[in-house]
Formats: sequence, structure tokens, C-alpha cells
Amino acid sequence: MSSRQPKVNQRSREWPVALHNEQRRHTRGAALIITLLLLALLSAASLAMVLLVSSDSMINGYYQNYRGSFYASDSGVNTIVETVKNSILATASPTANPPLPANGTIPAAVLASYAPYMAGYTTFGDPGSWNEQFKMVANPGNVAVLQTPQPTSGAGQPFCNPPPDPSHPNDNITCDYVYPYTVTVQGQSAGGEAEEITESGTINFHSNSGQGQNSKPPAFSVYGAFINHFGDCQGPLVQGTMTGPFFTNGQWNFDSSSSPGYTFTDAVGQSGANVSWWKNNRCSDSATAPSGFKQPTFQGGLQLGQNPVTPPSNSYSQAQAVVDGAGLPPCLSSPCPTYSGPNTTEMNKTLKTVSSSSYNSSSPATGVYFPSYTSGTSPTGAVCTPSKPCFGSSVADGGSGYGGGFYVQGNASVTLSATTGCSGGPCGGNDPTQTYTITQGGTVTTIVVDNANGSTVVNSGATTQVYQGVPTQVDPNSLQTPGTFGTPMAPQLDPSGNPVNPTLIYVNGQITGLTGPHDSSGNSLPAVQNDTGVTIAASSNISITGNLQYAQSPVSIPADTMTPNNDAGVLGIYTTGDINLTSDPQDPNGNLTVNASLAAIGNGTSGFGTFGSGHRNCGYSSICNWTILGGRAEDQAHGVSIGQGNTYYDRRFANNFGPPWFPTSVPQSGQVSVPPTSQVTVTRTTWAEVNR
Repeated sequence: MSSRQPKVNQRSREWPVALHNEQRRHTRGAALIITLLLLALLSAASLAMVLLVSSDSMINGYYQNYRGSFYASDSGVNTIVETVKNSILATASPTANPPLPANGTIPAAVLASYAPYMAGYTTFGDPGSWNEQFKMVANPGNVAVLQTPQPTSGAGQPFCNPPPDPSHPNDNITCDYVYPYTVTVQGQSAGGEAEEITESGTINFHSNSGQGQNSKPPAFSVYGAFINHFGDCQGPLVQGTMTGPFFTNGQWNFDSSSSPGYTFTDAVGQSGANVSWWKNNRCSDSATAPSGFKQPTFQGGLQLGQNPVTPPSNSYSQAQAVVDGAGLPPCLSSPCPTYSGPNTTEMNKTLKTVSSSSYNSSSPATGVYFPSYTSGTSPTGAVCTPSKPCFGSSVADGGSGYGGGFYVQGNASVTLSATTGCSGGPCGGNDPTQTYTITQGGTVTTIVVDNANGSTVVNSGATTQVYQGVPTQVDPNSLQTPGTFGTPMAPQLDPSGNPVNPTLIYVNGQITGLTGPHDSSGNSLPAVQNDTGVTIAASSNISITGNLQYAQSPVSIPADTMTPNNDAGVLGIYTTGDINLTSDPQDPNGNLTVNASLAAIGNGTSGFGTFGSGHRNCGYSSICNWTILGGRAEDQAHGVSIGQGNTYYDRRFANNFGPPWFPTSVPQSGQVSVPPTSQVTVTRTTWAEVNR
């Protein structure tokens, strides 16, 4: 039996193959098109990238050239102004009166100083940096580069002030010339791009003629800073801005730094022949800074090998001045006599507490003592009685009729406050008064001096005493005739022409805390009233524990220029021990501000120190920023924990103005008491790009 195979339809077998071939015919060339599209897109992206890079290069090139020309012109302005400034300083003679032409003529040397910059381009630039050049061009409107100088007192006034002591007509003459300037500079880069800048401002020249050897020795307030002993490689000075004359009988120690670095605006002098330069904790001695050292800016010059200045050795004059208002006569020639101390007999007769307990020099009790007498009349004609004692020392007991201030026996803390009126006394309600709060243990004594009313009001516990009279500074040379009143010294006048009323506090012990007041929010309030002169003196250490500020600032900060017509008071702080500092406890930034001239001199090792916990925001220094408005003097440079120290010199001190009864230097035979000084500063007022 056989089997039959089914018949296969060939067409039905072939149709899938035909369909596949048909599909291939329809998709043939798609890969080529996709490839071409991708190539086109890639080409377009490449072209865009080339255009972008090219445009960016063109923009960067233009910007680089613009920046180069801009910086060239800006650098040129600074260079030319600095050249003119240095030329004025070099041309002036600070010992002459006046140091520059009195008629305001601009010296030929000053005009010639900037002429080379007008002749053509000056090229500068370090290797590897942009090559730049600049030249000086005509100012817009052909304004003169330097205009006729003006005195600070106003047009038509003299450039120099008269000498404060007519008997020494060449001493302490201060002069000020203000030169308006306008400088236009064209800067150019290597690419040919040019840029012009115009700057206007004033160049300010200030000088002091110094003080001759036959004059009264200067008070130490004349210095921005004085350090008797500053040894070879002892340690670098705290950095900051330093204004006013700086002097040391040793040699200065500087650190290599520009942040913040040192900026000295006035003359810096020393007795030593070399300076100690510190870099990377290593020290070297030389007259000039070593290579690569970031040296200080000396706007008034650095003078080496100067005559030394001898400080006093004790504070007996201040203790005596509390009793009679005079103290000891100043020593005018070397050698100076030696004093054993204040007149204890006169102290026993004159000094009394508010409850009338007399001072006993052999066994003095702790307390606050006042010079007073209860019989006779005062120099002003007031009748002195037990109920209305007169302030001062009685002429019947060998006194002057006056007293200088208050004597504190034993350690105490002192708060100074600028106040109005008083409590429990005859003060006028609107009278500006000066208040002293003295704390010894649990005893608080409050003293209010009302110079307008002529009375001194004391409150201690439940006792209130009103004294007729106020502290007065007396000419020590007027106490030659027993039984007669002393002669008050001519009062110092503040810049407004008002007299400055003096007061002295002498503490026979330590001042454990000296501060100004604060409000309820912790803000510092004024410590020293206008037209008030205060000296705080102590036989031992003084600790400053808070801000001490004037009711009105005598100078502007940071420019350190005199505030015209101001009534600012003046404060002196003096001890033969140390002055220790800590930040104001109410200041969240750990800073301390002291408006005063401070002197820690007399025993050979006195100086400034710091105490208290550190602050995180300044590397745990005890004080982050210590600002002085005044000056400072010390026997020995001490190590301190201060982040930055700025000294803004009280410009009033340059003219023998200063705190009352402040210590003076001991004159040395044949030497100048105060060397002449001069400085030039620049104040820029306008700055603009030209033709942009």
C-alpha cells in the first residue's frame, strides 16, 4: 500500500521572501541620510563653538586691554599724587616760621616734581605681568594741577598759629597748608587701549616747630607713644594705625605684615642706631628693613640716633597738688632736685573726710579726703565756716587757699561720668557737671564738681557736704610768700576758646577698676564732660576695666584731624606702677576705647599689660581692638594680648595742651626738648573715568 504526498503551492512558499525584499528596497539609504544629518549637526556645533571661543577671546582681549589701561591710569594718579606729597614734605622746613611760603606761592621744586610725567609715558610692570604705561594730561577745563594753598582756619587767615608761650616765640608753632589738587592721567596697555582718570582732593601739610632746650620740658602727653626701654629683639609692637610723634630711648621692634601692618602718620624716632625687624618669628637688627620685609609706612619719616628723653621718677608732684593745687615747680635744667614727698604736716592739717576726720600721715585710714578749711575767707571772698567749708588749703596753715582735687587713701575703683546738675547741692539743674564715683569695699563716695556754680558736692552714705570752691591749678612759683594766696595758672583753652576746668584725683594705692558709665543696654556713656580736664594718678597699678570716652571728640577718626571749635574735655592717667587693660565687659566684640593720655612711667619697669579671658573672634586675645584717642607712655615695653592697637593722637597735645598736673620729662643739658615734626596727608574727594 502506498502513501501520497500533498501538493505544495510554490507561490505560497515564495511570498514571504518577496515581501522582505520589498521592505529592503524601501529602507535602502536611510543610514546615509542619518549619518549626513549627524555630520551636519556636528559641523554646526563645531562652527558655533569656534565662533563662541573666538568671540570670547576677542572680549577677553578687549577687557584685558581695558583693565590694563584702567589700572595703569589709576596707578599713575597715585604715583603722581605721592610724588607731589613727598616733594612738599621735602621742601618744607618745620623749624622755620612759616615752613612754606607765607603768601601761598607754590614752591618751584613742588611744581617741577610732576613735570616729568607730562613729558611722555612712564612704563612700569613686573616681569610676567601686563606691560602698562601712563602719562599726565591736561585736566578737564584746564584746571590747575595744584591750586593756591589755604589755611585750615579759613581764607585770609595765617597758615601758622602764634606760639602758645610768647616768651619762647619759636617753640611749638603749628602750621597747616591745604593744597587743592586735580590730576588727570591717561593709562595705556600693551594692546593700545587707553583710559583716562581724573582725581581731585587736597594735600594737607602740618608741622610743629618743636621746643628748644631752654623751654619748659614737655608733658608726656606730647607723644602719640613714648617707650623708655624697648630692647633689641624684645618683641614686635602691636600692629595698627599710629598717629602723632612716636619715640623710644631704645629701638623699635616691627613685624613683617601688611594685615593690618603699621601706618605711622607722624615722625617716628629712637635713640638706637638699629631697628629690630621680625619675620617668621625670627629677628634681625639693621638700620633699614631687610629684603622682602613688609615694612611699616612712615609718612613722617623714621629718625635713628636721636637724643634720649628722661622720664620723671615719682608722682609726688601729683600728691602735693591735691593739697595746694600747685604741686612741685617744674625742673627747667639738669640736674633736677630730689624731692622726698608731699608736705605731711600740711596734709595732716588740710585733708579731711566728708565727716571731718583729719588725715593722719603716720597711720592713715582708708577713705576719701578733701582739702578744706573752716575759718577765714577763700580767694574768691567766700566766708569759710564748719557748715560751709571752703575747698582748698588754708593760707593760715601755710597753704595756697586752693586745692587741686581729692586724695584717696587705699585701693579703690573709680567711675568717671559726664553729668548734668547734682543731687543734694546748689548745682543748677542744667549745669554741665563732672561726677566721680569712688568705691572702697562697701563705701561709695560720689563727688560732683559744678564749675559753673563754683561748688563741690560730696555724698557718702547718709552724709552730704557742699564745699565752697572747686579744684584749681596754681602756679607753683607763686607760693613764695607764706600767708598769701597762690596765683591760679592761666587756664588752658580748648579749640573753641573756653577755659578747661582742672581736677586731680590721687590714689595712694591701686586703682582696681577705672571706667566710664554705661546705660541699661550696656552702651558706653561719656566719662569726661566738655571743658573739663581730669588727671587720675596712683602710686601703684591702675586697671582700666571699661571704656573711657569724652562727651565730644577733639579729633575726627580715622582722619585724626582737629575738630574745629570743639569743647572736648581732656583726661590723663598716670602711675609709677603698671596700667593693666581688659576689654569693656559690655562690648560684645571684645574691644576697649580710651580717650586719654596714659603714662606708666617712673620706676624703670612700668608699662602696659592685659588681663581677662580671650575672645573667639580675635584669636582669644584679651582685647580684640584697643583704640586710644590721645597717647601713651611707658618705661618698659611689656607683652600684651591685643589683636590690634590703633592710636589716634589728640592734636591739641602738640601745643603744650594736655591733662592738668601731667608728668613732664627731665631736661638734659644741651638737648632739644621736643624735635620738630611735619607730616603730609592726602584727602581724596572725587574720582572719575574720563570720556567713557
